[in-house]
Amino acid sequence: MGEEVEPNSEAVHRDLVSKTEWQYFDEHCNPIHLSKVVHKDKPLILIYPFSYSRERGLSKKKIKTIELRGWDRLKDVPTSLRSGGNIKITVGSTKFLMSFLYRAFPSLEKLVVDKNGKTKFSSKTITFRFEDFDKVVKAIGKETRSYETRRKTAIANSLSEITNKVSPRKTKLSKGALTHHLSFYSDDLSLSSEDIDSVLSLLSLAPSANISVTENFIQTKDKINVAYLDDVISRFKSLLKDKRDNEKDWQTFFEKHGWILVNLFSAQVVLYGREAYVGGKTIENKEGRVVDFLFQNGFEDNYALLEIKTHNKLLVKGKPYREPDTYAAHDELSGAISQCLDQKNTFLTEMGQKYKALDPKVILITGQKRSLNESQARCFELVRSNQRNVDIVTFDELLEKIQGLRDVLQS
Repeated sequence: MGEEVEPNSEAVHRDLVSKTEWQYFDEHCNPIHLSKVVHKDKPLILIYPFSYSRERGLSKKKIKTIELRGWDRLKDVPTSLRSGGNIKITVGSTKFLMSFLYRAFPSLEKLVVDKNGKTKFSSKTITFRFEDFDKVVKAIGKETRSYETRRKTAIANSLSEITNKVSPRKTKLSKGALTHHLSFYSDDLSLSSEDIDSVLSLLSLAPSANISVTENFIQTKDKINVAYLDDVISRFKSLLKDKRDNEKDWQTFFEKHGWILVNLFSAQVVLYGREAYVGGKTIENKEGRVVDFLFQNGFEDNYALLEIKTHNKLLVKGKPYREPDTYAAHDELSGAISQCLDQKNTFLTEMGQKYKALDPKVILITGQKRSLNESQARCFELVRSNQRNVDIVTFDELLEKIQGLRDVLQS
């Protein structure tokens, strides 16, 4: 037999009535390993993976047996399992699948692919229905090709920034590509405002006829909105933990997410300006009044002034004004109210003739109600409800509004 085969090759060793056996022959043409068996009386092919080199000799693989059910001949086995005339699970997309399975099932010894059977997993044997196996392999292949395209594009774009010898590339987002990408993530998406801007820019570039406003599209948009709100809530909570008087940070946050402030008004308003001058300068051009945010209503016949302090500002005094449970407004709250009233008066006096302003609404955002005990909270509510000219909103109440909106979208 050794004279009939070439050294270091696979050849038929025994051709029986019920099956054909292949052996691997070494450099001396000696059969050293049963490599595969093709049954003739039933559609079954058995593969026994191995490797061989003169230096290291024969080495068996982690998968000791590959069992292919439903195929009579090797050439009939689909190419996702076959490379030429050999069964290969260590190349292409199948290699990535097997690497994953080895890590997930460290005791794995046998892989079965059944043309018409059922998929089932155990610690030592994994059986795939071929349709399921092929689906996984194709998904891996698609993602691998996508990665290769992104990698080449990233290299070209990076080089184009430092040399004009290389032209930048753009990758076309084909139909279904975004859905495919998002399918890898859980429902608990965590997107930044920049992510949202990118998605909205993408939608704005697409012809309106190509965007279907279906229930599925609306649900997808709601998921994006929830992810965006989660990002806003996370940043809001982070600012609440700051022990400093971080007024500038709050102003920057609200300028970036102006819709939060807009929701404080019953009518439609637009942001007219941040740190807007409302009058009050002396003859030396000093001491001008500046409000944090100035809004104009949709009819352009009135304005609203919004003043932001910080979450650390105190609302009522720590000791009762009258025992046991009557508390006076804290100086920080009283001072902020006086500042708001002064800004409103100055705006009406000096700007009212130039700009339409009937009775501007004034909103003050300050402190946290959750820092108060029951008696303090009651006294604060009495102070707030009796403020006709200034609406007082606390930072934790504002957070509840955002969380409520997020909960509505989630439900």
